[in-house]
Amino acid sequence: MTADETYLSDLFTENYALLYRVGRVFLGASAAQAELIEDQIQETFVLAWRHLQKLQSHPNPNGWLVETFRRCLMAQCRKQGREWKRLAFSLDSDVHPPVPDAATPAPDSFVHGAEQVALLRRLLGDTDADIFLRYCVQGESARRLAADYNLSESGIRVRVSRLKKKLLSNRELFLCVVALLAMGTRMGGI
Repeated sequence: MTADETYLSDLFTENYALLYRVGRVFLGASAAQAELIEDQIQETFVLAWRHLQKLQSHPNPNGWLVETFRRCLMAQCRKQGREWKRLAFSLDSDVHPPVPDAATPAPDSFVHGAEQVALLRRLLGDTDADIFLRYCVQGESARRLAADYNLSESGIRVRVSRLKKKLLSNRELFLCVVALLAMGTRMGGI
C-alpha cells in the first residue's frame, strides 16, 4: 500500500463511524437510507482521493471530510427531489466541492458538550433544540415527546424533519450537531 493509500485508509477508519452516525441522524435508519448514507460516505472518499494533495496540506482533514459529506448528503437529497432552502453553497456551481477555506474544527477541539448544546439552543431556540436532541441524538420516541410537548406524534416528526433540513442547510448548526455526535460516539452516548 502506498503512503497516499495508507493516509486515506487511516482517515476512513478514523471518520467512518462519525459520518455514518451523522447520516443516520439526518436521513434515518431504514435499509434504503443506510445504503444512501454508505454511498455518500464513499462519494466523500472518492472526492478525498481526487483532492488528496489539497487534503493532505489542509489544516483540518477531518473537518474537510465532514463538510464534504454534508455537501454530498445535500446534493443527493436534492437529486431525490427534496427542496432545501437557503443552501449555504450553490450545488450547481461545482459538481465536486472545493476544499473549504474555513476548516471545520476537529471533534477533539469540542471540549464541552454543554457549550455545543447552549449554541444549538441559541440558534434553534430552547424547544426546537430539546426536541431535536431528544429525538435524534438521544433516541427518545415521538410518542414520549408528543406527551411532553402537547403535540401529536406526527407533529413531532414533521417538526424534526423541518429541523433536520434547517440544520443540514446551515453550516454552523450542522457543525454543532456533528460535534455533539462526535462526543457521543467517544463517550458512549449523550
